[in-house]
Amino acid sequence: MKRNLAILFKGFIMGVAEIIPGVSGGTFALILGIYQRLINALSQINSSFIKKVYKLNLREAWLGIDGNFLLFLVLGMLLAAISFSSVIIFLFQNFPSFLKSFFSGILLLSLFTKPLIPDQLRKGFIIGFSLAFLLVIFLWSLPIQEFSSSNLLFIFLAGSVAVCAFILPGISGSFVLLILGFYQQIIFAIKELDLAILSVLFSGCLFGLLLFIQLLKKALLNYPYCMSGFFYALVMFSIPLIWKTDVWVMSFPNSQYELFQALIGILFGIFFLFILQRLSSIFQDT
Repeated sequence: MKRNLAILFKGFIMGVAEIIPGVSGGTFALILGIYQRLINALSQINSSFIKKVYKLNLREAWLGIDGNFLLFLVLGMLLAAISFSSVIIFLFQNFPSFLKSFFSGILLLSLFTKPLIPDQLRKGFIIGFSLAFLLVIFLWSLPIQEFSSSNLLFIFLAGSVAVCAFILPGISGSFVLLILGFYQQIIFAIKELDLAILSVLFSGCLFGLLLFIQLLKKALLNYPYCMSGFFYALVMFSIPLIWKTDVWVMSFPNSQYELFQALIGILFGIFFLFILQRLSSIFQDT
């Protein structure tokens, strides 16, 4: 039960993070020490898993995908999305500098702590770092769209693309939805529990995830140092992405009140990550 509660808690943290454009749930999976386990579990949802389910070998299928881990992680994320979507909307509208600075502080400190900080610089790390830098430059060049559609196919495709960002540390699925123009629509769908939109979005996410996760697992297995540099750069350069408002434009605090919000937010973010890492006994159990 203790392990399940720990996983639920981590899922909750990931869910809160994923609501914020520019903040990645994958980053927190990495910080909380469950990223590799998450990738391994998701990669087992394949044709072999489907065959086991078809043959009603349900226990074997469940254990094969680390079912308890995924179940409590997803429950935590859903709980965060349902309970915090209204809070996030309120904070975005009333205290944007605090909210952005809070997550900026978390990401900044994580760059100097394990598991992100490298033991040594290698060629693969530098190559991965450079590739991530180019990817972030590309994201910076994209305008923020203002688009809303009730076309369920568009929502399905948006979910398929956004989930690839969710699983990568440093790139936010919410940020991708923002670029695609679906962010506000999805947030309000969560707030209002619009099951039609949410079910299509979930289906799109599942479809995209099953395609992308196999590629990611192979990359982690065959190019560990390159992926380490790739992840480190994504987290580093995701900090300015949190403040992005348009192509090559960032919105920083421009008054004493907003600067005070930002300072408090950064301090809270650093303190929050420090507390998370001090709870190592819980994290090691999972």
